[in-house]
Order: sequence, then structure tokens, then C-alpha cells
Amino acid sequence: MPNLLPDPDLLTRIVAFDTVSSNPNLPLVDFLSDYLDRPGVEVERHLSPDGTKANLIVRVGSAREDRSGLVLSGHMDVVPAGEPGWENDPFTLTDRGDRWVGRGACDMKGFVALAVNLAAEASARADRLAAPLALVLTYDEEVGTLGARWLAEDYGGLDTLPSSVIIGEPTSLAVIGLHKGHLKMRASFSGVSAHSGYPHLGANAIVPAGRAIVALAGLGAALEQEGAESAARFPDVPFAAVNVGTVHGGSAINVVPDSCVVEIGVRTLP
Repeated sequence: MPNLLPDPDLLTRIVAFDTVSSNPNLPLVDFLSDYLDRPGVEVERHLSPDGTKANLIVRVGSAREDRSGLVLSGHMDVVPAGEPGWENDPFTLTDRGDRWVGRGACDMKGFVALAVNLAAEASARADRLAAPLALVLTYDEEVGTLGARWLAEDYGGLDTLPSSVIIGEPTSLAVIGLHKGHLKMRASFSGVSAHSGYPHLGANAIVPAGRAIVALAGLGAALEQEGAESAARFPDVPFAAVNVGTVHGGSAINVVPDSCVVEIGVRTLP
């Protein structure tokens, strides 16, 4: 049974795992499973369909029929760390005096470290807990809550977990009563390839894609002027926001492109 690490030391270990959503998370799952291998702690892995990732379900204390107790829930993946502004290795936790800096230190490995240590500490008195404690740590939250969705669809023990849950997203524990939706769309444009010296023999797929992007910008401007009952709950952006996120088209500057794909995201109001 490993010794209980101070919270900053455990966070340092967790941040060091490169769990960008495109990578497997099993090394971190292995570490947390070993760390929580203590009397009074039950640890379950819930593998993804392809077996490269896993959710982690941790229980301390016996389940109650009334589902009393508490679940602490967070995700183990992080967004990519390719921004040019990093002053240190993003997977090495750095003490800046008034904050810890590292990929995922806030969203949300800091919460994961605290929750894991709480579970480890509670295991020493599992038989004396007033109610059970559980952790639900998921994969691929940053790319569409894929791990949580698979957990809901495939894991058979959800109804044995406590019904009260704290989600450790960085909201300073302010209650979030509404959340914007995210509508994702892909528009594909087809043309005819040709040499750029003979453009009349082809059809440039990027040109209509460009017109669509201009139209989407106009739609976004129009949506900014629309009112909605829930707009006041989102004072920073009180409208449905349209974002042209990616554009992919063409193969070379001397070739008329025969395809172009535009990906759009719309943050819809409730």
C-alpha cells in the first residue's frame, strides 16, 4: 500500500501523465489504481470500447439502498498543450508562488488529486463513515464527454452509487444551473480537380466554401441581436455563438481543389 502523498505531490505525479484526449489514459489509470489499492477501497475499471482508455469508479463504504452518500466526479483527460506561450514543460507542475502551473492543473487534475486523497484518507475509517463516498473519473470529457456517455450506456452499477454528485469543474463551486449546448456541423464542398493553368477545366471547391463562411459570419452577427429568455444567465456571451472552427481544402497551390470541408460549432442557448 503506497504512502499517502501530500496533495501537491500527488498533483505533480498526475500532471506528469500526458493524458491529452488523443492519447490512451491507461498509464494514469494504472497509477491511480495502485495508489488507491488500500483496505476499504474498491476500484473498478470501465474500459472504453477499443480498450485503450478507461473510466475509474472508486468506492469507500458500503452502498446504501437509499443511495445516500456522495460522488466526486471529474475527468482525467486534458486539452492539447501546443500553445506557444508555455514557459515550462506543460506536464511538469511548476510553483509560481500564488498558483500551480501545468496542463490540467485546474481543469481538472487539481480536483482529481484532492478527490483521490480524500478517498485514500477515508479508507482508513471506511467502517465508520456516516455515508459512502465514491469517485467517478472519466476519459475524453474534452472531446465530447465520451467516457461519461459510455459509462451511462454500459456500466451496470450506476444505480448503486450515491445520487448526490459534485462535479469538479473549475467553477469555484458556484452552482451552474444552465449550460449552453454545442451543435457541431460539417459542411463538405465538392469540385473538379484541374491544373491551375487551366482553371476552366475544373471547379474550385474552396470558392463556394468561402461564400458559406461569409454567410456563417452573417448568421453569427444576426444571432448576436436575437433575444432569448435565458440570455441574462450568460452575461459575457448572451447569444448563440457561431464559430467556424476548421477549414480543410486543396492539395497544392497549382492545383484547382476538388474538395473543401468546413467544420462549424454553435454554442446554443438553453
